[in-house]
Amino acid sequence: MKSSVLSFVLFLLISLSLNAQTLTCDCKADLDFLIEKLKKMPSYKKQIKGEKKDDFNAIYKRLSKQMTESISIETCFALLKEQMMLINDNHAKIYFNHEYFALEDYDNEDKRDSFINSERFKTHPKASQSVNTLIENLQQKPQDDIEGIYKYGSQITVGIYYTSPTEIEGVILTSKAAIWRPGQVKFTAKKNAYGKFDMLSYDDKTKKLRMIKGLTFANGRLKSFKKVGNNNNYELADKHDSNWVFKQLRDDIQYVYFGDFSSFSTANRKAFKSFYEAHKNTFNAKHIIVDLRNNGGGNSKLSDPFIKLFKKSKANIYVVTNSFTGSNSEQFTVKLKKINGTKHVGQSTFGVVAYGLNYGTTYTTPSGYFDVLPTDMNFHKYYPYEGKGVTPDITLDFDSDWIEQIIEMIDTK
Repeated sequence: MKSSVLSFVLFLLISLSLNAQTLTCDCKADLDFLIEKLKKMPSYKKQIKGEKKDDFNAIYKRLSKQMTESISIETCFALLKEQMMLINDNHAKIYFNHEYFALEDYDNEDKRDSFINSERFKTHPKASQSVNTLIENLQQKPQDDIEGIYKYGSQITVGIYYTSPTEIEGVILTSKAAIWRPGQVKFTAKKNAYGKFDMLSYDDKTKKLRMIKGLTFANGRLKSFKKVGNNNNYELADKHDSNWVFKQLRDDIQYVYFGDFSSFSTANRKAFKSFYEAHKNTFNAKHIIVDLRNNGGGNSKLSDPFIKLFKKSKANIYVVTNSFTGSNSEQFTVKLKKINGTKHVGQSTFGVVAYGLNYGTTYTTPSGYFDVLPTDMNFHKYYPYEGKGVTPDITLDFDSDWIEQIIEMIDTK
């Protein structure tokens, strides 16, 4: 773990060194502020003990020696991430909050033009190869290879290629977007210990740096990047009008879609109550499909009441997840798997499951350039799934509808 942390931070430092580093900060003050917040987290208290505590303190001492003078905010961001990386807690985050281009100016053509002519824009990291060479090479890559040409929304295509055996880069190939030009780097990413990618990307409208951990590459998809020529999206949930959907597919098969367990939304809490009251006595089929695809989690008060209902039904439960199933919905998956007759199908979950955010309070560091989001909830019993995700009993193919595959599975059982 220690060597992988150092490798990842070296990757970050190299990536960020390509930026025009003009803004600096007192990073030591920010580091001390970060340490104070980290030590209050349940994940720190559970994990940072013995040899790992010695490693944590050694990292702090080493980083402090690199902060005796002001350093660039990009370098500071990488070093602060290094201190955090020893704690395996994907809910805890530090945000780079400096916008290279103000969001409120995005629709102002004059200000966009001024930014495009600025030194900041001109020195944005660029590919070492020409765009034409990249296109020629990448369009020959097979569909199951992460290297290739990708759509990113409706205005941009991106070329993704390896820069080392474990590192990839995403470069703009074509763009109709206002502040992106061919050849500019959209993101860099490194494969982590779980075979997923930790990505350092630039915001679409502000070019603000953002760190996203634990992204799965599968079916020609890496987050919002979708490979050209692969139009299959069966791993994603169908679009529904509600986060709470019930369907009677056949006399012997019922389908339920849970799209979001968040209790922050008053509307979602009300929708949960209405759905629960309407359907608490309707789960009576021999087979029940529980669709958790794209469910980012939320509050167990909105998920766990269904555990009792599904147990009572004595049905064969089929839990469907994808790589965007996260947090409380992962915990819900583990609980459902304990019910006799349950099969977990689809794709491994996100892997943000062992800790959580009750208040979700962010704290701005003394420099003002970073925001810290510490975790304050402890679900450490799910730690074996942190970073890795919950692995399904049966993986589903990407070339046909997942619900239809489950029905076929039921019929051939």
